Amino acid sequence: MKNKDILQVLDGAPCGIFFTDRMLTITFWNEDMRRMTGLDSLDALHKKLSLLTFYDIRHNEKKPLDFRQCLKGEKANIAKTAFLEGKDGKQILVFINARFIQAGTEPMLFVAVTDISKEITCSTVAAVPLIVQEKEALQKIVGHDDKIRELYRLIELAADSMATVNISGESGTGKELVASAIHQLSPRKDKPFIKVNCSALTETLLESELFGHVKGSFTGAYKDKTGKFEAAGGGTIFLDEIGEISQMIQVKLLRVIQEKTIEKVGDNKPVKVDMRIITATNRNLRELVSKGLFREDLFYRLNVFPIVTAPLRDRMNDIPLLVEHFIAKFNRQTGKKIQGLTENAFRVMMDYCWPGNVRELENSIEHAFVVCNKKLIDVFDLPQELRVTSIRQELCRSIAAPGVATPEVNEYSPALVQASFRIITKEQLENALILNNFRRNETARQLGVSTVALWKKMKKFGLLNPD
Repeated sequence: MKNKDILQVLDGAPCGIFFTDRMLTITFWNEDMRRMTGLDSLDALHKKLSLLTFYDIRHNEKKPLDFRQCLKGEKANIAKTAFLEGKDGKQILVFINARFIQAGTEPMLFVAVTDISKEITCSTVAAVPLIVQEKEALQKIVGHDDKIRELYRLIELAADSMATVNISGESGTGKELVASAIHQLSPRKDKPFIKVNCSALTETLLESELFGHVKGSFTGAYKDKTGKFEAAGGGTIFLDEIGEISQMIQVKLLRVIQEKTIEKVGDNKPVKVDMRIITATNRNLRELVSKGLFREDLFYRLNVFPIVTAPLRDRMNDIPLLVEHFIAKFNRQTGKKIQGLTENAFRVMMDYCWPGNVRELENSIEHAFVVCNKKLIDVFDLPQELRVTSIRQELCRSIAAPGVATPEVNEYSPALVQASFRIITKEQLENALILNNFRRNETARQLGVSTVALWKKMKKFGLLNPD
């Protein structure tokens, strides 16, 4: 294909594409860039890139992206969600991918710009991390997967309502962040946001914590105590792990919702309260109701507006964005300047199923920051569980029939362990050894074989004396 033909293809691409030289002078400008900016090729060609401004949405101030980082070799590429500001000052939300490439003897900047403002409507407040509005809680809900965009929509709807919200989802999926975002976008944002972990306290302590008590009501009650419902006056109370509360607390909570009053422990005088209730659980409340462990009338009172947070394994395409987010976070905290992941480390993270969800991903990046002393996080910097699972999954794929999924074929199957080791390739075994820094005992344990069997296989492949 000739250069002319290539340029014609790029001109008709379904995303904005432009090139600059090493002085950041625009040398190519396709049709989609014209649509997004209102600038045709005559307006843009041979002009400096400063003609446009890309604002990093990760910052509370309008901080322009610096593409010179690529030119100087400080970054291999820039892949970010950003605001693009055109000639009329109008901003649209885009995802950009930029890198310097070598074209003959001259380096050039290649930039692909995808308009995501139509997928994420301007009225959806959480779709953009709300830099302009400085909503810190929403900035922490990172992602552009369809499930996340739907979550943003539900947050906006819940914030505009006074309905009781119940957030359900696995541990580590950001239920508290959702509750905080709803509060911060609601008319109650200037009032308290009170959090209570219902599973962390005994029934007696939880009752006192929620409703308060009067002096002398029980041993150790040396003075009056204001409960969380009263302390949240005018604001929001977030009851986490609501599925763990006792029947007695359920009855009292039902009364709070119905009558907007509480009675302190040791007192029978009703006290008016004004707060919004948001609950969260990682348990199936309907199932608890069917088993008689949770009151049906309370369930329907709490579940007026249900929100479900998706597990990370259902939105794996958000992992690159989340990794970038957490790397930036820990760079700020530690003063390090880690730029990203190696290709192998990225592969391991994409192979992992993340049972601990976003919280586990964040912890994995924090772990890597403790270990890593280079610009890029490598496989050895990741937690051991990620590396072990990556080995097993690769071996599983090696022997599983295409398109066939059986209960027996999974990375923990004893039959698989033996079968996979019999057909393991030299490359696969070498990768397993590398992941364990050539520690034979550890590698054998992870592969589910004896050290003698491992030694024989290493000898067969000529891996006994690695360079």
